[in-house]
Amino acid sequence: MRPRLWHHILTGISGLSLLGVTVYTVIRYGSLDRIPTHFDGAGVADAYGHKSSLVMLIFLAWMLFGVLSAVAFLPPDAWSVPNRNPRTLAAAADMLAVMKLVTVLMFCWMILCSVQGWNLGRWFLPATMVGMFAPLVHLIIASVRK
Repeated sequence: MRPRLWHHILTGISGLSLLGVTVYTVIRYGSLDRIPTHFDGAGVADAYGHKSSLVMLIFLAWMLFGVLSAVAFLPPDAWSVPNRNPRTLAAAADMLAVMKLVTVLMFCWMILCSVQGWNLGRWFLPATMVGMFAPLVHLIIASVRK
């Protein structure tokens, strides 16, 4: 199944966001000493560590972006979906595109907050959950609808 135009737009937004945060982190890296490395459920930093932990966070974000982008180009036979009708496959592709955007933006915000020394904010966890589960619920509804 070929990705639709808006999937490419979402991938572009994801990639540019990640690239921007990566470049910003590289520029600011020399001036950093200790950064927030863990946040509690309310988004408040509760552990601090060495700035080198940013390297792993950025690497993880790029790996997730790459893997989720590659999966979109696999043939539909490789996808594990309940049934293989065109509506379900389209919903699965939509879910993948939106979840990739949410995942990348989540990582970008975590990296930016770590670089700036900010808290994530109370809204971070609920917004991430909604962003991850809403496309999944959409896929389930689309797969059972006839």
